[in-house]
Amino acid sequence: MKTAPKSERMLAAPLAPLILRTALPSMGAMLASGVCALADALLLRRLGQDAAAAVSLSFPLLSLIQTIGFTLGTGGGNFVSRSLGAGDKESALRAASTAFFGALVVSCALCALGFLFAFPLVRLLGAQAAQAAAGAAYARCVLAAGPMLCANLVLGSLVRGQGNTLAGLYAFGSGALLGLALQVLFILCLGMGIVGSGAAMIARETLTLVLLIAFSRREPVRPRLFLFSLRPVLLRGIMRSGFPAMLRQGLFALSSALMTRAASAAGPAVLSGMGLSVRVLSLISSGVIGFGQGFAPVCGYAYGSGRMDRVLGAYRFALRAVVLSLLALGAALFFLSEPLLARLGGEPEALLFAAAFLRAQSVTLFAQGAVIVMTMLTQAMGLPLPSCVVSASRQGFVLIPLVLIMPSLFSVSGLILSQSVSDLLSLALCFFVTRAALRGSSCARGGCSDARTASR
Repeated sequence: MKTAPKSERMLAAPLAPLILRTALPSMGAMLASGVCALADALLLRRLGQDAAAAVSLSFPLLSLIQTIGFTLGTGGGNFVSRSLGAGDKESALRAASTAFFGALVVSCALCALGFLFAFPLVRLLGAQAAQAAAGAAYARCVLAAGPMLCANLVLGSLVRGQGNTLAGLYAFGSGALLGLALQVLFILCLGMGIVGSGAAMIARETLTLVLLIAFSRREPVRPRLFLFSLRPVLLRGIMRSGFPAMLRQGLFALSSALMTRAASAAGPAVLSGMGLSVRVLSLISSGVIGFGQGFAPVCGYAYGSGRMDRVLGAYRFALRAVVLSLLALGAALFFLSEPLLARLGGEPEALLFAAAFLRAQSVTLFAQGAVIVMTMLTQAMGLPLPSCVVSASRQGFVLIPLVLIMPSLFSVSGLILSQSVSDLLSLALCFFVTRAALRGSSCARGGCSDARTASR
Protein backbone atom coordinates (compact mmCIF):
# COMPACT_ATOMS: atom_id res chain seq x y z
CA MET A 1 0.00 0.00 0.00
CA LYS A 2 1.35 3.38 -1.04
CA THR A 3 2.03 5.93 1.69
CA ALA A 4 0.28 9.28 1.27
CA PRO A 5 2.52 12.32 0.73
CA LYS A 6 3.47 14.17 3.91
CA SER A 7 1.51 17.31 3.00
CA GLU A 8 -1.60 15.23 2.34
CA ARG A 9 -1.26 13.42 5.67
CA MET A 10 -0.84 16.73 7.52
CA LEU A 11 -4.07 18.07 5.98
CA ALA A 12 -6.26 14.94 6.02
CA ALA A 13 -5.21 12.59 8.85
CA PRO A 14 -7.37 12.43 12.03
CA LEU A 15 -6.22 15.20 14.33
CA ALA A 16 -5.66 13.45 17.67
CA PRO A 17 -3.42 10.63 16.33
CA LEU A 18 -1.61 13.08 14.03
CA ILE A 19 -0.83 15.52 16.85
CA LEU A 20 0.36 12.74 19.13
CA ARG A 21 2.50 11.27 16.35
CA THR A 22 4.23 14.59 15.71
CA ALA A 23 4.30 15.77 19.33
CA LEU A 24 5.69 12.74 21.16
CA PRO A 25 9.10 12.77 19.40
CA SER A 26 9.37 16.52 20.04
CA MET A 27 8.58 15.93 23.69
CA GLY A 28 11.28 13.26 23.82
CA ALA A 29 13.84 15.62 22.29
CA MET A 30 13.03 18.44 24.69
CA LEU A 31 12.97 16.12 27.70
CA ALA A 32 16.38 14.74 26.75
CA SER A 33 17.80 18.27 26.84
CA GLY A 34 16.02 18.94 30.13
CA VAL A 35 17.40 15.78 31.75
CA CYS A 36 20.90 16.77 30.64
CA ALA A 37 20.52 20.24 32.21
CA LEU A 38 19.16 18.74 35.45
CA ALA A 39 22.01 16.22 35.64
CA ASP A 40 24.47 19.07 35.11
CA ALA A 41 22.99 20.97 38.06
CA LEU A 42 23.00 17.92 40.31
CA LEU A 43 26.60 17.00 39.51
CA LEU A 44 27.81 20.54 40.09
CA ARG A 45 26.03 20.71 43.45
CA ARG A 46 28.64 18.24 44.64
CA LEU A 47 31.17 21.06 44.34
CA GLY A 48 29.30 23.22 46.84
CA GLN A 49 26.77 26.05 46.89
CA ASP A 50 29.09 28.60 45.29
CA ALA A 51 29.60 26.40 42.22
CA ALA A 52 25.88 25.71 41.88
CA ALA A 53 25.09 29.41 42.31
CA ALA A 54 27.75 30.33 39.74
CA VAL A 55 26.02 28.13 37.15
CA SER A 56 22.66 29.75 37.96
CA LEU A 57 24.21 33.09 37.02
CA SER A 58 24.52 31.92 33.40
CA PHE A 59 20.78 31.35 32.97
CA PRO A 60 20.19 34.85 31.53
CA LEU A 61 23.07 34.42 29.04
CA LEU A 62 21.68 31.07 27.97
CA SER A 63 18.25 32.67 27.60
CA LEU A 64 19.71 35.41 25.41
CA ILE A 65 21.33 32.87 23.07
CA GLN A 66 18.09 30.92 22.94
CA THR A 67 16.28 34.14 22.06
CA ILE A 68 18.11 34.28 18.73
CA GLY A 69 17.51 30.59 18.03
CA PHE A 70 13.84 30.64 18.99
CA THR A 71 13.18 33.87 17.08
CA LEU A 72 14.54 32.72 13.75
CA GLY A 73 13.73 29.05 14.36
CA THR A 74 10.09 29.63 15.27
CA GLY A 75 9.66 32.24 12.54
CA GLY A 76 11.36 30.13 9.88
CA GLY A 77 9.75 26.83 10.90
CA ASN A 78 6.22 28.23 11.03
CA PHE A 79 6.78 30.06 7.74
CA VAL A 80 7.87 26.78 6.16
CA SER A 81 4.72 25.02 7.45
CA ARG A 82 2.40 27.74 6.14
CA SER A 83 4.23 27.88 2.80
CA LEU A 84 4.08 24.12 2.27
CA GLY A 85 0.41 24.13 3.26
CA ALA A 86 -0.15 26.79 0.57
CA GLY A 87 1.91 24.79 -1.97
CA ASP A 88 4.78 27.32 -2.19
CA LYS A 89 8.06 25.41 -1.85
CA GLU A 90 10.25 28.23 -3.18
CA SER A 91 9.27 30.58 -0.35
CA ALA A 92 9.86 27.79 2.14
CA LEU A 93 13.40 27.23 0.82
CA ARG A 94 14.28 30.92 1.00
CA ALA A 95 12.84 31.28 4.50
CA ALA A 96 14.76 28.25 5.78
CA SER A 97 18.05 29.52 4.33
CA THR A 98 17.59 33.05 5.66
CA ALA A 99 16.64 31.87 9.16
CA PHE A 100 19.52 29.39 9.52
CA PHE A 101 22.41 31.44 8.19
CA GLY A 102 21.10 34.63 9.76
CA ALA A 103 21.07 32.93 13.17
CA LEU A 104 24.65 31.73 12.71
CA VAL A 105 25.97 35.21 11.89
CA VAL A 106 24.14 37.00 14.72
CA SER A 107 24.94 34.38 17.40
CA CYS A 108 28.64 34.21 16.46
CA ALA A 109 28.97 37.99 16.73
CA LEU A 110 27.18 38.28 20.08
CA CYS A 111 28.86 35.26 21.68
CA ALA A 112 32.32 36.44 20.63
CA LEU A 113 31.65 39.82 22.25
CA GLY A 114 30.30 38.20 25.42
CA PHE A 115 33.26 35.82 25.63
CA LEU A 116 35.63 38.78 25.88
CA PHE A 117 33.62 40.39 28.71
CA ALA A 118 32.46 37.30 30.63
CA PHE A 119 33.70 38.50 34.04
CA PRO A 120 31.94 41.92 33.94
CA LEU A 121 28.80 40.16 32.66
CA VAL A 122 28.48 37.80 35.62
CA ARG A 123 29.21 40.64 38.02
CA LEU A 124 26.42 42.62 36.36
CA LEU A 125 24.11 39.64 36.90
CA GLY A 126 24.73 39.80 40.64
CA ALA A 127 27.69 37.45 41.20
CA GLN A 128 29.29 37.77 44.62
CA ALA A 129 33.09 37.87 44.85
CA ALA A 130 33.33 34.14 45.70
CA GLN A 131 31.17 33.19 42.70
CA ALA A 132 32.54 35.53 40.03
CA ALA A 133 35.55 33.51 38.84
CA ALA A 134 33.62 30.23 38.59
CA GLY A 135 30.64 32.03 37.05
CA ALA A 136 32.84 33.64 34.38
CA ALA A 137 34.46 30.28 33.54
CA TYR A 138 31.08 28.63 33.04
CA ALA A 139 29.74 31.65 31.13
CA ARG A 140 32.63 31.36 28.64
CA CYS A 141 31.70 27.71 28.03
CA VAL A 142 28.06 28.69 27.46
CA LEU A 143 29.12 31.41 25.02
CA ALA A 144 31.50 29.05 23.18
CA ALA A 145 28.63 26.59 22.66
CA GLY A 146 26.20 29.42 21.84
CA PRO A 147 26.41 29.47 18.00
CA MET A 148 25.92 25.69 17.81
CA LEU A 149 23.03 25.83 20.29
CA CYS A 150 21.44 28.59 18.23
CA ALA A 151 21.92 26.67 14.97
CA ASN A 152 20.41 23.55 16.55
CA LEU A 153 17.27 25.43 17.62
CA VAL A 154 16.78 26.86 14.13
CA LEU A 155 17.53 23.70 12.19
CA GLY A 156 15.41 21.60 14.54
CA SER A 157 12.48 23.98 14.00
CA LEU A 158 12.90 23.88 10.22
CA VAL A 159 12.87 20.08 10.11
CA ARG A 160 9.97 19.94 12.57
CA GLY A 161 8.04 22.50 10.52
CA GLN A 162 7.92 19.95 7.70
CA GLY A 163 6.29 17.38 9.97
CA ASN A 164 9.46 15.41 10.77
CA THR A 165 9.77 15.34 14.55
CA LEU A 166 11.69 12.06 14.79
CA ALA A 167 14.86 13.73 13.48
CA GLY A 168 14.89 16.07 16.47
CA LEU A 169 14.40 13.17 18.86
CA TYR A 170 17.38 11.28 17.42
CA ALA A 171 19.63 14.34 17.22
CA PHE A 172 18.85 15.97 20.58
CA GLY A 173 18.57 12.57 22.29
CA SER A 174 21.99 11.45 21.03
CA GLY A 175 23.52 14.77 22.01
CA ALA A 176 22.01 14.50 25.49
CA LEU A 177 23.36 10.96 25.98
CA LEU A 178 26.84 12.09 24.97
CA GLY A 179 26.57 15.13 27.24
CA LEU A 180 25.52 13.00 30.22
CA ALA A 181 28.37 10.55 29.70
CA LEU A 182 30.92 13.33 29.40
CA GLN A 183 29.56 15.16 32.44
CA VAL A 184 30.05 12.06 34.57
CA LEU A 185 33.54 11.53 33.10
CA PHE A 186 34.72 15.14 33.36
CA ILE A 187 33.14 16.08 36.71
CA LEU A 188 33.16 12.88 38.74
CA CYS A 189 36.07 10.94 37.26
CA LEU A 190 38.52 13.65 36.15
CA GLY A 191 37.53 16.33 38.67
CA MET A 192 37.33 19.09 36.04
CA GLY A 193 34.44 20.84 37.81
CA ILE A 194 32.67 23.69 36.05
CA VAL A 195 35.06 23.63 33.06
CA GLY A 196 34.25 19.93 32.58
CA SER A 197 30.54 20.69 32.56
CA GLY A 198 31.10 23.38 29.94
CA ALA A 199 33.22 21.05 27.79
CA ALA A 200 30.44 18.43 27.90
CA MET A 201 27.95 21.09 26.80
CA ILE A 202 30.10 22.03 23.79
CA ALA A 203 30.45 18.35 22.77
CA ARG A 204 26.70 17.82 23.16
CA GLU A 205 25.76 20.76 20.95
CA THR A 206 28.36 19.78 18.33
CA LEU A 207 27.02 16.24 17.96
CA THR A 208 23.43 17.50 17.84
CA LEU A 209 24.28 19.93 15.05
CA VAL A 210 26.09 17.29 12.99
CA LEU A 211 23.11 14.92 13.24
CA LEU A 212 20.55 17.64 12.45
CA ILE A 213 22.50 18.62 9.33
CA ALA A 214 22.52 14.97 8.24
CA PHE A 215 18.77 14.58 8.82
CA SER A 216 17.92 17.88 7.13
CA ARG A 217 19.50 16.67 3.89
CA ARG A 218 16.67 14.16 3.56
CA GLU A 219 13.98 16.85 3.71
CA PRO A 220 12.60 18.72 0.67
CA VAL A 221 13.27 22.07 2.38
CA ARG A 222 16.76 22.59 3.82
CA PRO A 223 19.01 25.65 4.21
CA ARG A 224 21.14 26.59 1.20
CA LEU A 225 23.55 29.51 1.37
CA PHE A 226 22.82 30.79 -2.16
CA LEU A 227 19.11 31.13 -1.25
CA PHE A 228 19.84 33.45 1.70
CA SER A 229 17.75 36.57 1.12
CA LEU A 230 16.99 39.84 2.87
CA ARG A 231 13.85 40.63 0.90
CA PRO A 232 11.52 42.70 3.11
CA VAL A 233 8.48 40.57 2.32
CA LEU A 234 10.38 37.40 3.29
CA LEU A 235 11.70 38.92 6.52
CA ARG A 236 8.21 40.12 7.41
CA GLY A 237 6.85 36.62 6.87
CA ILE A 238 9.50 35.11 9.15
CA MET A 239 9.08 37.75 11.83
CA ARG A 240 5.29 37.33 11.94
CA SER A 241 6.01 34.27 14.07
CA GLY A 242 9.59 35.12 15.01
CA PHE A 243 9.07 38.50 16.64
CA PRO A 244 6.69 37.17 19.33
CA ALA A 245 9.30 34.50 20.13
CA MET A 246 12.00 37.17 20.29
CA LEU A 247 9.85 39.32 22.55
CA ARG A 248 9.07 36.37 24.81
CA GLN A 249 12.66 35.16 25.08
CA GLY A 250 14.07 38.67 25.43
CA LEU A 251 11.70 39.48 28.29
CA PHE A 252 12.40 36.04 29.77
CA ALA A 253 16.13 36.85 29.75
CA LEU A 254 15.37 40.14 31.51
CA SER A 255 13.05 38.55 34.08
CA SER A 256 15.62 35.77 34.69
CA ALA A 257 18.29 38.39 35.32
CA LEU A 258 16.02 40.23 37.77
CA MET A 259 15.11 37.02 39.61
CA THR A 260 18.77 36.00 39.71
CA ARG A 261 19.74 39.35 41.23
CA ALA A 262 16.92 39.16 43.79
CA ALA A 263 17.85 35.58 44.78
CA SER A 264 21.55 36.44 44.91
CA ALA A 265 20.85 39.35 47.24
CA ALA A 266 18.97 36.95 49.55
CA GLY A 267 22.01 34.69 49.86
CA PRO A 268 23.69 31.67 48.22
CA ALA A 269 21.15 29.21 49.67
CA VAL A 270 18.22 31.03 48.02
CA LEU A 271 20.06 31.35 44.71
CA SER A 272 21.12 27.70 44.76
CA GLY A 273 17.62 26.55 45.73
CA MET A 274 16.00 28.61 43.01
CA GLY A 275 18.47 27.25 40.47
CA LEU A 276 17.66 23.65 41.40
CA SER A 277 13.89 24.23 41.30
CA VAL A 278 14.21 25.93 37.92
CA ARG A 279 16.05 22.90 36.55
CA VAL A 280 13.35 20.52 37.82
CA LEU A 281 10.54 22.71 36.50
CA SER A 282 12.37 23.16 33.20
CA LEU A 283 12.11 19.42 32.73
CA ILE A 284 8.32 19.69 32.89
CA SER A 285 8.09 22.81 30.76
CA SER A 286 10.42 21.18 28.21
CA GLY A 287 7.92 18.35 27.80
CA VAL A 288 5.03 20.81 27.34
CA ILE A 289 7.01 22.91 24.86
CA GLY A 290 7.91 19.72 22.99
CA PHE A 291 4.21 18.85 22.77
CA GLY A 292 3.49 22.35 21.49
CA GLN A 293 6.27 22.12 18.92
CA GLY A 294 4.72 18.95 17.54
CA PHE A 295 1.25 20.50 17.56
CA ALA A 296 2.36 23.70 15.78
CA PRO A 297 3.14 22.19 12.31
CA VAL A 298 -0.36 20.66 12.20
CA CYS A 299 -1.82 24.13 12.76
CA GLY A 300 0.62 25.73 10.31
CA TYR A 301 -0.27 23.37 7.47
CA ALA A 302 -4.00 23.74 8.16
CA TYR A 303 -3.81 27.53 8.41
CA GLY A 304 -1.77 27.83 5.22
CA SER A 305 -4.37 25.81 3.31
CA GLY A 306 -7.31 27.75 4.78
CA ARG A 307 -8.60 24.82 6.88
CA MET A 308 -9.69 26.75 9.95
CA ASP A 309 -11.79 23.82 11.14
CA ARG A 310 -8.63 21.75 11.59
CA VAL A 311 -6.88 24.62 13.36
CA LEU A 312 -9.70 24.85 15.91
CA GLY A 313 -9.91 21.09 16.34
CA ALA A 314 -6.16 20.78 16.91
CA TYR A 315 -6.19 23.63 19.43
CA ARG A 316 -9.03 22.18 21.48
CA PHE A 317 -7.47 18.73 21.62
CA ALA A 318 -4.03 20.08 22.59
CA LEU A 319 -5.45 22.39 25.28
CA ARG A 320 -7.46 19.61 26.92
CA ALA A 321 -4.56 17.16 26.83
CA VAL A 322 -2.05 19.60 28.35
CA VAL A 323 -4.29 21.06 31.07
CA LEU A 324 -5.54 17.69 32.33
CA SER A 325 -2.04 16.19 32.34
CA LEU A 326 -0.54 19.11 34.24
CA LEU A 327 -3.32 19.20 36.82
CA ALA A 328 -2.45 15.61 37.73
CA LEU A 329 1.31 16.21 37.60
CA GLY A 330 1.03 19.41 39.64
CA ALA A 331 -0.90 17.64 42.40
CA ALA A 332 1.75 14.92 42.60
CA LEU A 333 4.58 17.45 42.61
CA PHE A 334 2.97 19.49 45.40
CA PHE A 335 2.92 16.54 47.80
CA LEU A 336 6.17 14.91 46.68
CA SER A 337 8.42 17.95 46.30
CA GLU A 338 10.36 17.40 49.54
CA PRO A 339 11.04 13.65 49.06
CA LEU A 340 11.98 14.31 45.43
CA LEU A 341 14.46 17.04 46.28
CA ALA A 342 15.87 15.04 49.20
CA ARG A 343 16.85 12.34 46.72
CA LEU A 344 18.61 14.93 44.57
CA GLY A 345 20.86 15.91 47.47
CA GLY A 346 22.28 19.27 48.49
CA GLU A 347 22.49 21.67 51.41
CA PRO A 348 19.39 21.47 53.70
CA GLU A 349 18.77 25.23 53.57
CA ALA A 350 18.95 25.30 49.75
CA LEU A 351 16.60 22.31 49.53
CA LEU A 352 14.12 24.13 51.78
CA PHE A 353 13.91 27.05 49.35
CA ALA A 354 13.83 24.72 46.34
CA ALA A 355 10.83 22.88 47.82
CA ALA A 356 9.00 26.17 48.38
CA PHE A 357 9.61 27.22 44.76
CA LEU A 358 8.39 23.83 43.51
CA ARG A 359 5.20 23.85 45.58
CA ALA A 360 4.27 27.35 44.47
CA GLN A 361 4.77 26.44 40.80
CA SER A 362 3.02 23.06 41.03
CA VAL A 363 -0.28 24.79 41.82
CA THR A 364 -0.19 26.77 38.56
CA LEU A 365 1.44 24.24 36.22
CA PHE A 366 -1.83 23.88 34.30
CA ALA A 367 -1.87 27.63 33.60
CA GLN A 368 1.70 27.53 32.32
CA GLY A 369 0.81 24.67 29.96
CA ALA A 370 -2.31 26.39 28.63
CA VAL A 371 -0.36 29.57 27.87
CA ILE A 372 2.31 27.54 26.01
CA VAL A 373 -0.38 25.92 23.81
CA MET A 374 -1.90 29.33 23.04
CA THR A 375 1.56 30.66 22.24
CA MET A 376 2.29 27.85 19.77
CA LEU A 377 -1.12 28.28 18.15
CA THR A 378 -0.91 32.02 17.50
CA GLN A 379 2.70 31.74 16.30
CA ALA A 380 1.86 28.89 13.93
CA MET A 381 -0.94 31.03 12.47
CA GLY A 382 1.42 33.99 12.09
CA LEU A 383 -0.84 36.47 13.91
CA PRO A 384 1.60 39.20 15.00
CA LEU A 385 -0.29 41.15 17.69
CA PRO A 386 -2.02 38.22 19.43
CA SER A 387 1.24 36.25 19.29
CA CYS A 388 3.16 39.07 20.96
CA VAL A 389 0.62 39.47 23.76
CA VAL A 390 0.28 35.74 24.43
CA SER A 391 3.94 34.79 24.16
CA ALA A 392 5.34 37.71 26.16
CA SER A 393 2.87 37.74 29.04
CA ARG A 394 3.85 34.92 31.40
CA GLN A 395 7.63 35.49 31.44
CA GLY A 396 7.56 39.13 30.39
CA PHE A 397 5.37 42.12 30.96
CA VAL A 398 3.26 40.37 33.64
CA LEU A 399 6.17 38.75 35.50
CA ILE A 400 8.69 41.61 35.44
CA PRO A 401 6.61 44.08 37.51
CA LEU A 402 5.82 41.27 39.96
CA VAL A 403 9.53 40.45 40.37
CA LEU A 404 10.30 44.11 41.00
CA ILE A 405 7.45 44.61 43.50
CA MET A 406 6.75 41.37 45.37
CA PRO A 407 10.23 40.67 46.84
CA SER A 408 10.38 44.20 48.22
CA LEU A 409 6.95 43.76 49.85
CA PHE A 410 7.13 40.13 50.99
CA SER A 411 10.87 39.35 51.00
CA VAL A 412 11.77 35.82 49.84
CA SER A 413 8.12 34.72 49.91
CA GLY A 414 7.36 37.38 47.30
CA LEU A 415 10.12 36.05 45.06
CA ILE A 416 8.82 32.49 45.44
CA LEU A 417 5.23 33.42 44.58
CA SER A 418 5.91 35.90 41.76
CA GLN A 419 5.99 33.31 38.96
CA SER A 420 2.81 31.56 40.14
CA VAL A 421 0.88 34.83 40.31
CA SER A 422 2.17 35.68 36.84
CA ASP A 423 0.95 32.31 35.51
CA LEU A 424 -2.64 32.88 36.70
CA LEU A 425 -2.85 36.49 35.48
CA SER A 426 -1.34 35.51 32.12
CA LEU A 427 -3.81 32.66 31.64
CA ALA A 428 -6.78 34.99 32.05
CA LEU A 429 -5.31 37.51 29.60
CA CYS A 430 -4.18 34.95 27.01
CA PHE A 431 -7.49 33.09 27.00
CA PHE A 432 -9.44 36.16 25.87
CA VAL A 433 -6.76 37.29 23.39
CA THR A 434 -6.58 33.85 21.76
CA ARG A 435 -10.36 33.48 21.57
CA ALA A 436 -10.67 36.89 19.90
CA ALA A 437 -7.86 36.04 17.46
CA LEU A 438 -9.51 32.77 16.43
CA ARG A 439 -12.88 34.43 15.92
CA GLY A 440 -11.46 37.25 13.85
CA SER A 441 -8.92 35.30 11.81
CA SER A 442 -8.97 36.28 8.16
CA CYS A 443 -7.69 32.81 7.31
CA ALA A 444 -11.18 31.39 7.96
CA ARG A 445 -12.20 32.42 4.46
CA GLY A 446 -9.12 32.02 2.34
CA GLY A 447 -5.82 31.27 4.03
CA CYS A 448 -2.67 33.26 4.41
CA SER A 449 -1.06 35.57 1.96
CA ASP A 450 2.48 35.77 3.25
CA ALA A 451 3.43 32.30 2.00
CA ARG A 452 2.24 33.11 -1.50
CA THR A 453 3.78 36.56 -1.84
CA ALA A 454 7.23 36.03 -0.38
CA SER A 455 8.66 34.74 -3.65
CA ARG A 456 7.24 37.49 -5.84
